[in-house]
Amino acid sequence: MKVQRHNALEDLYGVATGCLLLALGLHLLHQARLITGGMAGLALLLSYIAPYSPGTLFAALNLPIFLIFWRSQGTRYTLRSLVATLAITGLVTLVAKGLVLTSASPAAAAVIGGTVMGMGLLAVTRHGTAVGGSSVIARWLSRKKGWSFGRLLMITDATIIATSALVLGPERAIWSLASAVCANLMIMTWHRPDRYLAESL
Repeated sequence: MKVQRHNALEDLYGVATGCLLLALGLHLLHQARLITGGMAGLALLLSYIAPYSPGTLFAALNLPIFLIFWRSQGTRYTLRSLVATLAITGLVTLVAKGLVLTSASPAAAAVIGGTVMGMGLLAVTRHGTAVGGSSVIARWLSRKKGWSFGRLLMITDATIIATSALVLGPERAIWSLASAVCANLMIMTWHRPDRYLAESL
């Protein structure tokens, strides 16, 4: 059976929806002073130390990586990823202004925020776009050195979350780990190219 690709409008809508979900997840985790894995988690962690929003830090961390690996990733893929990353930066600000939370329990924020971020990452990935610089680096190391892609991401996430214990305390580090697990479970469950034919990757 011939694989049916997404058209341009479907890709635009899918990536926009994914960016909005990622921004919402970042906001929920930020309100509860939690983090998650990858560059999003590092951006959140730095936002508790430096006077910058997680959206701004997310772009600052990711954009240089996409530019460095432009040639290996391809122009079209890189441009889409750059635009998506900038969109998340703006959407985080809009969500923070439009969705004001007086309180957010760590448990609820971890489960909801992590799951929502997993859905957002799934959406942008299924439409041929990336927003996480750590996965770009891991993919490059996997190709060049033959190292396990999944293991590299796991080590990166574990390092970021373990470091968060020094800044946020052990309890919030545990809930941050829970958010990363929720995000990854969403991706593992639904990102199945063997089941879904309408892929644009």
